[in-house]
Amino acid sequence: MVMHRRACKCTLALLLMFFEIPLLGQGQVLSKEELRTKIEQRYSVLPIQNGIVLSPKSKNGVVSIEISGNTVAVNGAEVTGGELRTRLGADADLILDLSYLTPAERQTLFKVDGNPNSSQITPPPARREPRPRRGRRKDDMIRVFGNVKIDRDEVLNGDVVVVGGNAEIDGQVNGDSVVIGGNLRLGPEANITGDAVVVGGTLSRDPGATVGGDVNEVGVGSGPRFAEILRNRGIFWAGMLPFFGAARTFVRIGVLILFACIVMLAGGQLAMRIGDRAVAEPVRAGLIGLAAELLFLPALIMTVVLLVITILGIPLLLLVPFAVLALMVVFLIGFTGVAARVGRFMGARFGWTTTGPYLTTILGIGALVLPLVLARLVGLFGMNFIAFPLLVAGVLIEYLAWTVGFGAAALTYFKPPTAPNLQPPAGTGPPPEGAHA
Repeated sequence: MVMHRRACKCTLALLLMFFEIPLLGQGQVLSKEELRTKIEQRYSVLPIQNGIVLSPKSKNGVVSIEISGNTVAVNGAEVTGGELRTRLGADADLILDLSYLTPAERQTLFKVDGNPNSSQITPPPARREPRPRRGRRKDDMIRVFGNVKIDRDEVLNGDVVVVGGNAEIDGQVNGDSVVIGGNLRLGPEANITGDAVVVGGTLSRDPGATVGGDVNEVGVGSGPRFAEILRNRGIFWAGMLPFFGAARTFVRIGVLILFACIVMLAGGQLAMRIGDRAVAEPVRAGLIGLAAELLFLPALIMTVVLLVITILGIPLLLLVPFAVLALMVVFLIGFTGVAARVGRFMGARFGWTTTGPYLTTILGIGALVLPLVLARLVGLFGMNFIAFPLLVAGVLIEYLAWTVGFGAAALTYFKPPTAPNLQPPAGTGPPPEGAHA
């Protein structure tokens, strides 16, 4: 009984093998005409030298398949049989059958010879001409405050990361494309195998562009303004962002207070005399300071030229930087004197009679730069219509303090104050004895 069952199973297996072998042969072996028909149903065919290029009619992340010799390249990169099956699935068998043909057989199979009876090649889409990419190959491309452009003939084997700029891609990117604070434009030939991410900008995509991963577009508040601020480095660092302008002003005021205290420590009496002269003759001191500012640059140029012309004066050129430094010190002493005088006035107004010279000077500097500080603080809240007039007033007040201070310093040096006459007037003497009676 057991032998009978085994004989039946063996007979059944032989019958199945007998009928299955022809069926498998019919499913795997295709004639050239059948192969051509199936290929043209799925792909647009373009014959090239020593091979053909196939462009899928259904978009599946594959732009072109090149069969040249015994090699197969997908999107310009050679692939193995296993990789081809992963990318194409069931169509991989058709592509492999084509790769087994000789180049002459492939050319004959898809070549148009002008005979009306010959089958015609399916024309490529009018939108573009499928072709393999044979352009420049690069690694990761990272750009900060700049733009990136990938042309049609370029293949980037890496990621594209742009911060504060725009990215224009019309080639192939074998990776992700990320744009922060800018716009991303994908052309008709663009093929991104990874993700396309835009933060704080816009994404414009041609219908022919392919993205293998996810597409994310994230807006950050007012995206265009954010992107414009990031792209323009001059605006970004020059103070259009109010925070940086305020921080820069506060640092400058702190440095100015430090140097003014050093002046009061080294020559406080001289600074106070200059401040008194500025109060006594403000107009004259201002005119002298303005003339010095206008004539300084021409006088410096003329002095340098004269020293160069006179060969003996060339060594004296080494003293020019020291002369400029001395002039800056005079400006600082003059400004400190004016600030000290303003601080003494403010202290008297508020009844602060016990303030020392350093606190008085700091108080005066604070009063002089108060409009400028208010302008920066108001600007932090976006009220530019108030900040701008305060900014103009602050700059003008501080400029007048520097100019008048320099003129007062010049007047104090060239015209020192006369010493008071302590002798009693002539003809006066002590009262006669008994006059009080």
